[in-house]
Amino acid sequence: MKKIGFLFLCVLALLTGCEKEKKEELIMVTEAGFAPYEYYENGEIVGVDVAIGEEIAKALNKELVVKDVAFDFIINEVQSGKADFGAAGMSITEERQKEVDFTVEYTVSNQVVIVKKGSNIKDFSDISDQTIAVQLGTVADSYVQENYPNAKIVEHKKYLSAVEDVKSGKADLLVMDKLPAEEIVKQNTQLKILDGVLFQDRYGMIVKKGNKKLLNQINAVLEDLMEQGKIEDFVLQYSKEEAPTGFFAQISNKFYQTFIYQDRYLYFLEGLKSTVIMALAAAVLGFVLGTIVALIRDFSESTGKIKILKKICDIYVYVIRGTPTLLQLMILYYVIFRTSSISVFFVGILTFGINSGAYVAEIIRAGFDAVGKGQREAAKTLSLSYPKMMRYIIFPQAIQKVFPTLGNEAITLLKETSIAGYIGIVELIKASDIVSSSTYDYFFPLIVSAILYLLLTFLLSKGMHFIERRMEKYVQN
Repeated sequence: MKKIGFLFLCVLALLTGCEKEKKEELIMVTEAGFAPYEYYENGEIVGVDVAIGEEIAKALNKELVVKDVAFDFIINEVQSGKADFGAAGMSITEERQKEVDFTVEYTVSNQVVIVKKGSNIKDFSDISDQTIAVQLGTVADSYVQENYPNAKIVEHKKYLSAVEDVKSGKADLLVMDKLPAEEIVKQNTQLKILDGVLFQDRYGMIVKKGNKKLLNQINAVLEDLMEQGKIEDFVLQYSKEEAPTGFFAQISNKFYQTFIYQDRYLYFLEGLKSTVIMALAAAVLGFVLGTIVALIRDFSESTGKIKILKKICDIYVYVIRGTPTLLQLMILYYVIFRTSSISVFFVGILTFGINSGAYVAEIIRAGFDAVGKGQREAAKTLSLSYPKMMRYIIFPQAIQKVFPTLGNEAITLLKETSIAGYIGIVELIKASDIVSSSTYDYFFPLIVSAILYLLLTFLLSKGMHFIERRMEKYVQN
């Protein structure tokens, strides 16, 4: 017994020691599509801000974890405590300072203008009434809104789509930070940057309002890095090489950069896996939830009982069908699970399952109505209870009648998962965004995502059609 006790104490001490060695995490939130500040390389998020984040984590004896979300959601992530601090080339503005606390400015941003080569826009005096592309919510967006009232301003969720507008002629120019603008022009030889600086901006990192301890710690690290000149070194380190010239050389290079270089095809495989798993899990949840809601409503209408429960189901269907899925995703993630450490992937499944359930409930209810009332009367004549009537008579026929519509709902659900990238889930569209942020080209990544979606919907359609034929044979027999 003494030996066993001694062995137990040794194991306990070993486990305790391992626990002590494990560092606490420091979560940094960003939008990884803004080179050289943050972008993907070799499957990891790298860049100037990430390098600074590593220095901050080192000073705090913590392990840095970088989280990639849409730019608009960065402040929400910090406010809700889902991230400790945010860094994404964020401009220090009065509006943002009301929501979060900013660190000291660690770099001055020169905002420049990108135009297509051969453009009639030669200097800043030519842009007063042009079509201007900007990224939504950035300081460039605010600046052009205030200073160019006669211009047509096109706001984009991502600045790479704004670049595509300039390349295609849908916009005359793009206003953005000089450093990422230089990276864009290196990879897109048909574009150029106008001489001069349109205006200057200041970048800082953000922490939750009132978190003075972390703010002071980050400020100390930033001031030390600036004093040593390390931030300038990081900028040089994460600047990219120029793309080759020549049409076929560019096509070949873009194909290589999209799929082969750094095994970027793995992003699409990861996105495909996430899309399939999320869609399947949400479809199962939606079918179960929708069936329960449809049965409750039908039972209440048939018997006059559980009216309160039916009213709750009616409100659920009305609210879910009357609001956008993206809004529901944001409410679940940033409001209901605001301070929870619940898996973001689970939140995605839950959101899409709840959304699908409302539509499935209506589909199944329509199936119940499609079954002749005479069959319900016959069931009553045979003294069948409501559960038995549903199980043996109504439900099988209803499902068989609405199965094609359920198939369409499954296809719609599969495509709706494309918005999950807003909260950091790497699905197919997010995978194409990750690759695009490195290649500065949307064409190949989006084409691949489209092909994969078409393949998934084709396989799903064939599978549903096969099940439908088997159901018809079963009903006939």
